[in-house]
Amino acid sequence: MESPPFSPEELPDLVHARRRPSDPHWLRVYKISPDTVAKAHISSDEAITEAFNLSMIRTMTTIPVPKLRQVVRHPRGTYLVMEYIDEETLDTAWGRLTIFSKLRIAWTLRGYVKQLRRLRRAVPGTLNGTPSWEPEYLFTGFGAGPFASYDDFTAWYNHKLDVSQRMKKAPADAPRFDTSWPVVFTHMDLCPRNILLARDGTLYVLDWGRSGFYPAWFEYVTMISDQDTFIYLSFYTKTHPGV
Repeated sequence: MESPPFSPEELPDLVHARRRPSDPHWLRVYKISPDTVAKAHISSDEAITEAFNLSMIRTMTTIPVPKLRQVVRHPRGTYLVMEYIDEETLDTAWGRLTIFSKLRIAWTLRGYVKQLRRLRRAVPGTLNGTPSWEPEYLFTGFGAGPFASYDDFTAWYNHKLDVSQRMKKAPADAPRFDTSWPVVFTHMDLCPRNILLARDGTLYVLDWGRSGFYPAWFEYVTMISDQDTFIYLSFYTKTHPGV
């Protein structure tokens, strides 16, 4: 049974009451009722982007994701109210799994990526046209976009490369960006901590705040940048030949 809607006035206090001094600075998701969590966003744009992404994934793919129940705007932040899924993330479960279970998970995730790659658009960027901010190593701390076209997107990166080369921060023969790769929907943070393993074997994918339409190889870059690289080692080479 779902919890009733939370009022914008009470929700920030519910979240604040569950914060503990020992919580890491990056923790933004709190359980506010037996079947509900609230994810606090500092940026309203980021929250709305994730809400759009969740709605599209639920509508246009079969990838299991938490059900979005409310979007609450408040002077203290913007909150996504979602269903609570009482399962274990892969980063804690992986060491106890059998080889067969690991292979099944890799095959399932490969299928998820294939579904995402069927979602295409001509212009790179976020689903709702807001600037791209995360991860910083792809978009800088100042963000990037929104872009008017794939050529505009490519020119932005090539300008950054030109500056880096003039400052001797990039090799003179570094390859330049081009428009040869398709623009596909990309999770941008597909790692073990963002995947829940249910008792029945279902894999839920969390944290769609960074997601958007980008060249297909961006998924590879964000996977290998994470300390936990076993997922991309298991299945990405099958979906991304030639890397």
